[in-house]
Amino acid sequence: MTGSERPVPAVRSLAAQSRRQLIYLALVIFIILIALAVTFSFYQVGQASKSYMRSEALVLERALEENPDYTLPRTPSFSAYRTWESIPPEIRGLFSPNRIQPSEPMEILRRNSEGVREYGALVYSNERQTGGIYLIEFEPADKIDALIADLFRQTLIDAGLIAGLFMLGLFVVISWLFSNALKPLNLLVEWSARIKQDPDAGADARFAISELNEIAQHLLSTLAQLQANNEREQQFLRHASHELRTPLAIIQASLDTLAVRTATDDPGYPALERARRASANMLLLSEALLWLARQSSRPATRSPVNPAALCEGLMADMRYLIEHKPIEVELQNQADVINIETDLFRIVLANLIRNAFQHAAAGTITLSVTTTSVTIVNPVERDSVPADACFGLGLQLVERIADKLGWQFSFVQQDAQAKATLCWAEHMP
Repeated sequence: MTGSERPVPAVRSLAAQSRRQLIYLALVIFIILIALAVTFSFYQVGQASKSYMRSEALVLERALEENPDYTLPRTPSFSAYRTWESIPPEIRGLFSPNRIQPSEPMEILRRNSEGVREYGALVYSNERQTGGIYLIEFEPADKIDALIADLFRQTLIDAGLIAGLFMLGLFVVISWLFSNALKPLNLLVEWSARIKQDPDAGADARFAISELNEIAQHLLSTLAQLQANNEREQQFLRHASHELRTPLAIIQASLDTLAVRTATDDPGYPALERARRASANMLLLSEALLWLARQSSRPATRSPVNPAALCEGLMADMRYLIEHKPIEVELQNQADVINIETDLFRIVLANLIRNAFQHAAAGTITLSVTTTSVTIVNPVERDSVPADACFGLGLQLVERIADKLGWQFSFVQQDAQAKATLCWAEHMP
């Protein structure tokens, strides 16, 4: 692959591509929902712990308001103080007084005198006319971490279940919407398949969506134009072939008469023979064009023929095309008699051989004949005209006939060789 080439993307149906995008969207939304649920759960836990500290401080303030001599709790895990100075220095040192805001708990992590990790929290409350209090609480870190781990697992389970049910419902709804959105396109595809088989069947197309009606009308209009162009082309070919047959027959009869009256040693005899061959080829071409232009499905008449013998005769008739060129012709015969459409087969072989003789460069033309195929390889100039320039009316006629009869035809020109192959494998005797 060269740098300018791009890989061809895989072809998918609109429904398959929509389902794939829907799955990606569902995965993204599922992950976002899980993240939001976990984040919200931890936020709620933090807010709950702060609310608990505020409520505890408020309870103590109410007790002090009712009884100024109320004894505040003083335990290693839960204690309260009236002033900042009354807090033990080793605890004060854990918190910065400049960052303390009323009713906003501060949290720290420490190791106590026994070396145990603890989470600590301090809140200053001044909601009542008590002068305010400082509430301090310590909990073992292992206990809090275990609670957080349990909470995390449970949150993931609950969030996954809820998000999964939500995504399942969303997937069903969006799938239903996609199915309904794609249904008109499926109807359009089915309608286009019907008009492909029977163009008149789609003339009264009526869809519930106006845009589809417009597309259908455009397709019908394009199809009508193509049919009209095709009919004009076929009519022209029929008329042209009919008009050519009569003068060509007259020319052929006149040339045959002259050939009888002209001696073979006459200087004009070779030119007369070339004219007879050209006239015969034109008659065959006219018959082929007329057959291609007919719409009849009736197959052409078959008869036994030896393809190698037919090729030898055609090469002898066209030898004049390479008469003054340094070109040799080699026939490799491995064929038996076959039953095939002889007239059309002769036209095809004649065009292939003529094309090879006309465009061959110096060298050897190799014609390989088997019971199922004919292959012609001829040398061409390396810097000659491109391959498609040699693909004129003759080879186009071969291609059209082969396509209509179900034969396989290929023409390839690479480097200094041109190769034409005709295969009729199903016509074996």
